[in-house]
Amino acid sequence: MTLPCAARRARIAAIPLFLAAGFVFGGCGDRNDDAFEEPMSAPLPFASIGYGDRGALRDTLETVIRDSTTWANRRKSLRPLAPFQSVDFSRAMVLLAALPQTTSGHSVSFLSLNRTDTVIVAEYVVEAPGEDCLTSAAESVPFEAVQTPVSDVPIRFQRIEDEYRCAFGPPR
Repeated sequence: MTLPCAARRARIAAIPLFLAAGFVFGGCGDRNDDAFEEPMSAPLPFASIGYGDRGALRDTLETVIRDSTTWANRRKSLRPLAPFQSVDFSRAMVLLAALPQTTSGHSVSFLSLNRTDTVIVAEYVVEAPGEDCLTSAAESVPFEAVQTPVSDVPIRFQRIEDEYRCAFGPPR
């Protein structure tokens, strides 16, 4: 049986109304919002073992170091402001973030380590001079190395970039 043209149009026009009603009233039921939440995370302890802004690196480095041989090789390419603290690799691992720059005034600092069931997120900030800052055109390698208890969980680095101002008054 074939419907007249007007009846077909009415049925087709009603479909968006039924879909819209589903979207509007569908969110009012008792649903489990836990499925949409991020996994629980727990902060991990960490301590800085060295930082600075000089080194012989050409590429950005975000790495996990689990043995003394690898750490000795990485240390050779960095010049911290004070000697690196010692690390007991039977109990700790080292996280290192280094970002070569073409100007001075940058710094790298770890903010937090948070562990979920599947990953450790190592969050660090890169502070960069604003346009109102006078910097030298010199290569620098801002870095920080931290130690944290040994873990086999994969580690994901998360960089936050922050710009600081050097002068008072409104930005130029």
